[in-house]
Amino acid sequence: MKKSKLIILSFIIVVFPTVLSGCWDYKEIDTLAIVAGIAIDRDISTNEYIVTTEIITTQAQGFTSNVNSELFTSKGDTIFEAMRNMIQKTGLRLYWSGTKVVIISKTIASQGIIPVIDWTSRDSDVRPDIWIMISKGDSAAEILKHKVKLNEVTSFHLDDTMMSGKILSGFKDSRLNSFLNEMTSEGNSCLLATVENQSSDDAIEPRLSGSAIFKSDKLVGYIDDTETLYMQMIKNKAHEGLIVLKNILGSSTNITLEIFENRTKLTPKYNNGRVSMIIDIYPVVAIDEVQGTKDFMKEENLKMLQSEAEKEIEVRVQSLIDKLQKDYDSDVLGFDETFMREKPKASEDFKKSGEDIFQNMKTVVKVHMKIKGSGKTIKSIPTS
Repeated sequence: MKKSKLIILSFIIVVFPTVLSGCWDYKEIDTLAIVAGIAIDRDISTNEYIVTTEIITTQAQGFTSNVNSELFTSKGDTIFEAMRNMIQKTGLRLYWSGTKVVIISKTIASQGIIPVIDWTSRDSDVRPDIWIMISKGDSAAEILKHKVKLNEVTSFHLDDTMMSGKILSGFKDSRLNSFLNEMTSEGNSCLLATVENQSSDDAIEPRLSGSAIFKSDKLVGYIDDTETLYMQMIKNKAHEGLIVLKNILGSSTNITLEIFENRTKLTPKYNNGRVSMIIDIYPVVAIDEVQGTKDFMKEENLKMLQSEAEKEIEVRVQSLIDKLQKDYDSDVLGFDETFMREKPKASEDFKKSGEDIFQNMKTVVKVHMKIKGSGKTIKSIPTS
């Protein structure tokens, strides 16, 4: 008995360290090219895809090493073919598990984005929470060509910015898995963040701002960062953000309000074949900046400020809705879905008639603002 136990123990000691010391798909890091980001364009003359990858590079400096990147470009009739052709340029297989962003040109997005993101969503090495964004310029690759001083890897900079999106609320949180869910839902109008190169301190840098509007899988237009903020407020997804009010109460004073909380209630109405949506928005804000000397913390001035801010938001929100209805016929706000859930008869009636419920919808916007303070300072800075 003791002998058999000794044999079993010896087997465990010899075999288990071998089994548990590695992974079945382990690859040596020096045999792989680590991809930080991808840009996808199209060759107009050949109709081939042009894929540009940002590959991580390191350079030793004494006891430390600097992380940088290098761009490689290849072509193919499909995205996957272009990716495989990339090996001829890098000499190494591409490693996708650390890839942060996929940037798609507006030309490809206008023709249909499904052929591009099919490989991204199908390949097991690509993370499902990778960021998808649309380049507003003529080339997606141009975005990766310009470095940011704080981060030598452009894709990492874009990833950091997207991670800070909740603070800004000026562009859509556009992860691959979320976009696929929205695109395949009924009504399938959805948004992606947009990126473009802009001049800054005598340098050109990529900047995320605003959102691209999709109807089905095709790009149909854009909304800017301010419109994106109001869109997020309507959808109860704006947890933070800034509202800038200019020339308040007929003065030369500009005020910046910071959003701390926001709740929006949608109330669908259906009467005699007519549909409408009551939109009640409840933002909680603080006065974060006053560019002027007028004291807005006096009760009378504070009430006038609140009233003017509410009217400003109501006008901006209504303008956004009109734009989505008239210019893009794209219900990215989810109003149709609200009717299907709360007024199914209205949805059914409109489907039978072949009419678009979003196109025929009247909207009423009401803002109920609460100003809870003004930072550390109650009064404006006086002038001599």
